[in-house]
Amino acid sequence: MTFLALSPLAAYALLAAVALAVVLLHLLKPRPLRMTVGSTLLWTNVLKRHSRRAGRWRWLLSLLLALGIGLSLALALTGPELPALGLAGKRTVLVLDNSPSMAARTRDGRTRWLHALERARGLLGSTVGAVMVLDTMGTAPVSGFLTRAQAVTALDRLKVGSQSMARLPLFPQERDLDVHLITDGVGLTEFPAGGAVHSVFEAADNVAVTGLEARAFPADPTRYEAFVQVYNASPGSKRVRLTLRGGDHFAIAQELDMSAGELLDASFDISGFEGGILGAAAAIIGDALALDNVAFARVAAHRTRRVLLVTDGNARLEDAIRALPGIRLATVKPADYVYAAGADAYVFDRFAPVMPPPAGALLFRPAAAPWLPAVSSEIANPGIADWNRAHPLTIGLNWRDLRVRQARPVNVEASETVVAATQGALVAARRASSPWILVGFASQDSSLPLQPAFPVFLGNALDWLTEAPAPLVLPLGAIQVPVPGAQVRNSAGASVPVVETADGVMFEALQPDVYTAHGDGQRVEVIANVLDPRQADINRSPLRDEQAVAEAAAPERRIEPWVLLLLVCALLLMAEWAAYTRRVTA
Repeated sequence: MTFLALSPLAAYALLAAVALAVVLLHLLKPRPLRMTVGSTLLWTNVLKRHSRRAGRWRWLLSLLLALGIGLSLALALTGPELPALGLAGKRTVLVLDNSPSMAARTRDGRTRWLHALERARGLLGSTVGAVMVLDTMGTAPVSGFLTRAQAVTALDRLKVGSQSMARLPLFPQERDLDVHLITDGVGLTEFPAGGAVHSVFEAADNVAVTGLEARAFPADPTRYEAFVQVYNASPGSKRVRLTLRGGDHFAIAQELDMSAGELLDASFDISGFEGGILGAAAAIIGDALALDNVAFARVAAHRTRRVLLVTDGNARLEDAIRALPGIRLATVKPADYVYAAGADAYVFDRFAPVMPPPAGALLFRPAAAPWLPAVSSEIANPGIADWNRAHPLTIGLNWRDLRVRQARPVNVEASETVVAATQGALVAARRASSPWILVGFASQDSSLPLQPAFPVFLGNALDWLTEAPAPLVLPLGAIQVPVPGAQVRNSAGASVPVVETADGVMFEALQPDVYTAHGDGQRVEVIANVLDPRQADINRSPLRDEQAVAEAAAPERRIEPWVLLLLVCALLLMAEWAAYTRRVTA
């Protein structure tokens, strides 16, 4: 015998306590009834004819009936399974689809997920045996088969996921097993063979922002444009209002007429936005899924940048910087350099001030300074050993063709090395309170000014010094940030729970937003968006309203053991009452 409502130990303890209480109550002797009679002769003859053995049998029958009644009630409370009597219910596997499309609202205002929970509770109400609760996003704890009460608790803990990677979970492949899948059919590509598929699908309207990017005009970096992709996943044509907002004052709105299933690309001149976080939102009347209506991107500041070149004379370097678009160049000699704010970036040619400048600096073979790393002794014809191909400073330049006559390599950590020579770092970079890029050779001592990509290197260097680090742009879900001990906050300033990992921290982005991680002197910005058109297509389902691909017959109604036990209890009560009224029991 197994028990559903209580553990076996608790159930057996309850049965033993009930049996002991019934026996003890029957062992209690009633107080003798004292009566005054005129003579004992008549009662003496009655006692001679009374059988003592018949009295014991009456007491024993009363005890057995009371035990039967008490134990039947106790067993009904424990929810037993009786396999030997064929009263054990079939075990059930209940799979709930909690992919993002299940958050879509239906006509009654509730979500598909709420309908799925209602259907699941209805199935649990008609289930006799143990239940295993699983989900398609893999968030349900692995707990094996549960009682119905435990299964209801497990259902209450499940939530709709934020990612679109849903898959049918693994479960025991037993012959005598009822499998039920409750889904809208959107996120799944397969259904359980031989199981019942319960549909909660209902067609719904939805539009989504599936792409957002902002970049400068190639000919004029002081102008920016935004590219937005909008997807109408509704069953019919819709009029969509697309809005771009940034900062406190910038906003652009446009009305779009889109047919069903149309994917539309739009571009906007956002030069009037000074820079920062740009948000795009698509809206229609009756949108069923709000998760994919917004997206975010960072727009770099695109004003004219002021650069101060400090040199004793370097015409090629000066001309290359001056030719860069969006740059306003001023030149001074080292003797005339004065520490003062006013430039967005500094370029030092064979010179370094004693104090770091108030903005980022690009230095070519600088003199020794306290705020710069140590340099090694001068070497001739250093060979290029390797370079960091992922670093912005190395993009567009063929470093294999670079020839350097003499240089003083920099002694820095491996993480700060951009271009490595056989004896050290030829180019190094560090982000700190005052970021710098240090080139261990003068431009005149190399073939760098002769290469067509020399202005590209200078432009990349000035961008790296003046612009904030590019944010991480990732989909929703678990996000890893390589900042040990970091605290994460969303755009509203609310703290987001994090989990410490070997490489930093991990947090879960549940909705599109801009998250910021602070810690260990570092700041990392994370933009989480839903940009997958497949996730926005909430009507891509083989199921139809109130139908299923393989809807099984209604579960077979079985007589549950507790119902049978209550029936036995009622029969015993009637038997005991009849025996008592007929003076058969004591």
